Parts: sequence; structure tokens; C-alpha cells
Amino acid sequence: PGSRSTPLTAAVARALRMNVGVAQGMSVHDERGAGFRALGYGRGSNRPAAIITSSGTAVANLYPSIVEAGMDGVPLLLLTADRPYESRDTGANQAIDQVKVFSSTYVRWARDIPPPNDDVPVSAALSDANHAVTMAKELRGPVHLNIQFRENLAPDTGAIRNDNREGSTTTYNARRFTDVPGFDRWSSGGNEWMKSYYFSNRVEGIHADAVSDLAGLIMKSKRGIIVVGNVRGTACDDKVSEAETANVISHFAQTIGFPIIAGVQNAGLRFDSPAVIPFAEHVLKHPSVSKDLKPDLVIQIGAPLVSSEVPKIIVDAIKGRRKVGDSWTSYESCHHILIHPHHPSERHDPDYTVTHRISADASSFLKTLVQFFDINRSSTLQGGSELTPLVLLGEALQSEMPDIIHTASERIVSSLQHGELIGGTKESGKMPILTEPQITLAMTEVMSELQSPMSLFISNSMPVRDAEFFLYPMSVNHQRERKAGGIRSVAVNRGASGIDGIISSAAGYSEATERPTTLLIGDLATLHDINAFHTIARVQASSSHPEGFFQTGSLRSQRTPPLTTVIINNDGGGIFSFLPVAKHGSDVGFDDFFGTPTNSFSFEQGAKAFGLPFKSALAYDQFKKA
Repeated sequence: PGSRSTPLTAAVARALRMNVGVAQGMSVHDERGAGFRALGYGRGSNRPAAIITSSGTAVANLYPSIVEAGMDGVPLLLLTADRPYESRDTGANQAIDQVKVFSSTYVRWARDIPPPNDDVPVSAALSDANHAVTMAKELRGPVHLNIQFRENLAPDTGAIRNDNREGSTTTYNARRFTDVPGFDRWSSGGNEWMKSYYFSNRVEGIHADAVSDLAGLIMKSKRGIIVVGNVRGTACDDKVSEAETANVISHFAQTIGFPIIAGVQNAGLRFDSPAVIPFAEHVLKHPSVSKDLKPDLVIQIGAPLVSSEVPKIIVDAIKGRRKVGDSWTSYESCHHILIHPHHPSERHDPDYTVTHRISADASSFLKTLVQFFDINRSSTLQGGSELTPLVLLGEALQSEMPDIIHTASERIVSSLQHGELIGGTKESGKMPILTEPQITLAMTEVMSELQSPMSLFISNSMPVRDAEFFLYPMSVNHQRERKAGGIRSVAVNRGASGIDGIISSAAGYSEATERPTTLLIGDLATLHDINAFHTIARVQASSSHPEGFFQTGSLRSQRTPPLTTVIINNDGGGIFSFLPVAKHGSDVGFDDFFGTPTNSFSFEQGAKAFGLPFKSALAYDQFKKA
């Protein structure tokens, strides 16, 4: 028993009284004994028991049982109450450092959780709880949730205990707290927040329940859609090419009759699969499409996603309602399946929408699923998804997109000349036309004519956003006209989405794929990693040496494929101008602190300094020829 853990204890008492979720609860007088009692329960049942403690040394008394559980693989769930931020490191009573207080040698996963507040939706807590239980069972050991609580600790409304400041009142908006995707489905009874399927062998050990459960959802679905993000490889499939994986995904989509929204990392799908919706971001943003989309099943293959539109659609689909204009339209909520080979304690669910997580090699799992449908075809699939016509809608846009891009670019340049953009600054004379979408268009057109396969590496910030919108084949008949060459793979550093180290990453990617590679990068990201050009120039010079050595003769150099770097020199890109802070201008020092000007640097002189060839392009046709 303890004071700081009152909210947890009261919640358990209510659950027991209402016969919801908790099978049994008991009070143990000392935490050391409680830890070992829970250990014994976990050993006998293979399920984690939850231990609730107050703050301070009460937490430390759990350590002996944690060591035993961690060493012997017994599931255990630690729920330790803690003092809030303002009481930490101040000498407050019963406040010790409880954040990751137990060694990671014994604890499989730990999470420090802020005090409850309706600014943080209930889905965050439900996801944490679900993930904690899953980790305790799958990773066989203790999991630690350290939860901060403020007064009122008792379930009291009104004035906040021991807080005499003006306006100190407990406020809580229950509707706001619970107005999140999936809450109605979960709270209506009996459903797990998220169902997880893990595999000890991610290639051969396909989970039978995962196959049958997903097959059942597909068979019931009328408006299903496939979303493809970053398809991660596994240690067991290092010989499986991106093209093979794309073929498997495309075959799966055509087998079940679902359309595909393919992220920019998936060149094999965007350029070769008839199931892909061309220019999906544009199609999905159209009000007439978004209003009636209403998917009932989203199968996401790979994570994360680059798209900003698709996550919004998934959130609305899980909630079962979407705002159109000033009104809401309601429909039956959907399931969100994620197929992705997670590392042991990883989560890819930033919006808390995933209902089924299948941690498996995507290619192997989808092959097994297709085999299931091949065997049971007569009694399974009915007629595919009602959303398949979106492919035709995208193809209609496909043939018009070059004209749309050029027309919009001319308008942008015209606005610049008339001082309607860039803070009203007028540009003198006739300006050449070369916008970011035109750069992507030109690269697509030029690369589609290549006889040899090549790779594309894209920087974060604006380049990857432009590519997500515009990197598609511009011909409806592209599959028949497809050359043996062209873009065969696309890569982006999308783990943490930084702009540092991009040039070096592209060079390494080019060496690994053994294909000529083009890097699309902004000027600011180039300056972040400009010293990489020194290594690139040195390696390429040694590659052309007759004996294949560096000039020092001490290291043997491999023949490296060429790397072409396309620098979008737009004075820093102005990505922060798209954020709400931009409208506050000088009040927040926008130009001084959020602007990223690069016009004082000459990239041509920089290239010459490294001994690299350089070309400049100011107009669309000029860039295509470069």
C-alpha cells in the first residue's frame, strides 16, 4: 500500500468490482514479497502478474525478484508510481530517480509515463499497456512502466490538494481524452487494444493464426486497401532483391483485388505494378475522393510512411468518421494491419491505430497468405475491393501531370515576378522556370529512357516530400514501354529523418547496389555533409587508377559506380515557412532563427575545390540536358 500509487490501486479496485479485465487482486505488506509472489505466478502461468508500488525505496525493493525473473525468463509487469517532473531532483520526500532504475540486463522494456492529462489521449496509455504486456510475454522477462502522478491522487474533483495557487482546480475532459481512433471498438467489450503475432523464425516460422486471422479479415472486407512504406529486410533475406519483394507485394494485391498506395521508397511498385494508384497523394486529397473513401481494412506493409495524407485517412477510418467541410460523416470503423519485422521492443504505431501487428518478413508472410488463397480460392475471395477504381483515377491524372506541373510552375514564377510570394519582394526581369516538382519530373523522364538500371537516393526535408508527390511514371503505358534500365531502387534515410550524412549515405548505397546512383538533395543538407565529396573524389580517382589502388598504395579500392548529385539550390528551401510559426515573422525572429539561407556559398566553387565536375541548370530544358 502507498499514497502515490492511489490512482493505480483505485483503478484495480474498480475493475475487480465491475468484473472487467482483472481476475484477482491482493495487497501484500512489503514490496520484496510482492515481487516474488508475482514471480511465482508468472512462473506457474506463463502470464505476467502486475505489481503496483508507491514511489521511493518501495521501488528498489522489487530488485531481487526482477533479477530472478530477468535471468530465468519469467514474465513480470512492474507498475511503479512516481513523483511528477516538478518534484524530481529537488529533494522532495519519497522522490528517487526511478527512470530506468533497473538494469536493462534484466528488464526487457521500460517506459517513463507523464501524469495523466487530457492533452495526451487515452490511446497512448492503452498502447503502452498493450505493448508492455506483449513484451513481457514475448521477450520472457520483466517490463517496467514508471507512471508519474500529481494530486489529486484520490478520485476527487474540485480543488487540488496542497496547491493554494489561484485557479488550482482538477479539470478533465473525458470526451477529449477518449476521442481517439479505436477507443469505441476497444471499450465496447472484449477486444484487445492490439493483437500481436511474433515469430521466432521470421522466414520459415509463419504464425498460423496470423495467416488465418488476416485471411478472414480480407474475405470480409469490401473496401480494402494496401499501403506500402519502407519494407525492411531481415537477416534471413539478404539475397532477396527489392524487385522480388515488389513482385510478391504486387502479386498479393492482385490476388486479393486490393489497390496499392506505394510510398516513394518502392520504385519497383510505382513503376511496375498495375495495382498501384498513381499520384495517390493527389488523388486522396481530392474532396470527392476523401469524402467517400471509407476503407474497412488497411494492410500496411513496412514502416515508416513518408506520406502525410495516408496516416490521416487511417486515423479517420479507425475512428469511423471523417470531417468533410464543417460536418462529420460516420461509417463502420476499420482494421489496420501492420506487417513489419520489428526488432524485439520496437513499435511502429505513431497514431495508435494498428489493430493487428504481424512481426514477420513481409515477402515470406505474403507468399504464405497467397498460398492460402490459392488453395481455398473457391470459397474465399469474392470480387476484390470497391476502392480499386482509384487506380483508374490515378491513371487519368497520370497523363495530365506533366502539363499540371509546368502550368503550376509558370504561375509560381509569375507570382514571384509580381511580388506575390517571398514576402512581397519583386523579382526583376523574366525569370527562368525550374521548380522542385519540375526537377522530379525531369529526373523521371530522363531516367526512364536509360538502358541500364540505376538507383535513386533522396534527402529528407523537401526533396523526399516532392518525390512522394511526383515520382511516378508519366505514361499510362509505362509498363509496356519500360526499358531494361531506369530507376530500380529508391532509398531514403527515414529512420530519424535527419538531413545530416546524406551524401555519405548515398555513396555507400551506390556501392552496395553496384549501380550508378543519383542523389537528390537540398542545398542545406549538402552543406551538412559537404566534406563527403572529398572522400567520393578520392575513391573515384583511385577507382580509375590502372592498378585500382588509392594513391598511397596502402588500400585497395573497389571499382565504384558513379554518383551524380542533384543539388536543389533554393536558398535553404524554406521548409519552416510551411509551419504556423512563419506567420509571426519578426515577433519570433523568423528570418534570423528559422531562415536557412545558403546564397553566400558557391557550390560550383565547392565542386572545383574537390576536383569534381559541375553543371548548373536554371531552366527545365537546361536541367534535362544536364
